[in-house]
Amino acid sequence: MRIMPFRPPTEHYDERLRDIDEKISALVSERYAISEDNPGFPRTEYLNDWAQKYGMSVRLLQHLFAFLHRRPEFREPVNPDQFLRFVPVMAAKQQDGILVMIPYIRQYNNCSVVVVELEGAGLDGGIFHHLEVNLSLDGYEPTAHTGQSDASHASRNFIVTPPIPDDKIPHLNITVQFESRPIEHQDTVRHPIPPTTVRLSLVEPKTDQ
Repeated sequence: MRIMPFRPPTEHYDERLRDIDEKISALVSERYAISEDNPGFPRTEYLNDWAQKYGMSVRLLQHLFAFLHRRPEFREPVNPDQFLRFVPVMAAKQQDGILVMIPYIRQYNNCSVVVVELEGAGLDGGIFHHLEVNLSLDGYEPTAHTGQSDASHASRNFIVTPPIPDDKIPHLNITVQFESRPIEHQDTVRHPIPPTTVRLSLVEPKTDQ
């Protein structure tokens, strides 16, 4: 569960690129501003044209714009510290053949970790698709932490700071949104999972007296 600090892949930097890299940073910021943080994805013919025009790999452009598809929410990482207890939640709902579950919340000294699990066929969406899972909690701002997935199961952990009080958990309004987004446009890949929203009602956790 530990978030590793970012380490540049190399200590080398060609200082002649500094002005160009600053322009790239400015253009990315301008791109998000013009699109109001919803730029979409360039058409395949645009990518092919730009790759040929500028002598670049189409795959490089595909991965670049896939990363820029939505503004990443980077926040100061929080590492859960000093585990306290599990709080059972046991909320689940099935929609379009996919079971969405929140089995429990892990309470730490400095945060809460909400566990979201998905079960269903075709969660990987194909080799060129990425499963994106988002969590919304009224009154809190969860941050994606760690996760794993395969063709039939996905698990995501979300950090909430400050910790959610135990007595507030049964009253949370929880919304899980997920979809598989294409990394590469191909007509032959499996159908991706469309944007799906699931609202869960919680079962009040039982505590030992």
